[in-house]
Formats: sequence, C-alpha cells, structure tokens
Amino acid sequence: MDFRLLKDKTQAVLASLDHRYLNDLPVFQDKNPSAENLAAYIFTELSRQINAGPLRLRSVSVWESETSQATYQGPIHD
Repeated sequence: MDFRLLKDKTQAVLASLDHRYLNDLPVFQDKNPSAENLAAYIFTELSRQINAGPLRLRSVSVWESETSQATYQGPIHD
C-alpha cells in the first residue's frame, strides 16, 4: 500500500477523534476512552479500510507519553 494512502486513511480516522470529548462519542458510551480502547477503536476503523486482498493491518499503538503506550494487536490471518 502506498504510504500516502495509508497516511490519509489514518488521518481520517484520527480526525473523527481530534478536539472531541471522547466520552461523548457513541463508541465510548459504555467504555472508558483509555489508550487501550482507543488503539482497539483505531485498529477496527483502519482495518475496515485497509484489509483488502493480501493486506492486513497487524496492530495499532497509541502513545500517552514518551514512555507510556498501548498496542492493540488484531487477529493473525494467513
């Protein structure tokens, strides 16, 4: 996949979260918008757009600080 296309798709998902009170978003009505849940949400949204043909999104990491991060790893497909 072209990195520009990947960047555009990633930015579109992040734009839906940027400058928003995350607790008000429907996806976070019943769960805490923690780094772990944000990584899972971003993974789910990106994989819907990227997982076509032989391409598979493997993981998404969300950094809270320089030393604190959460990674969501999706299912492994052969």
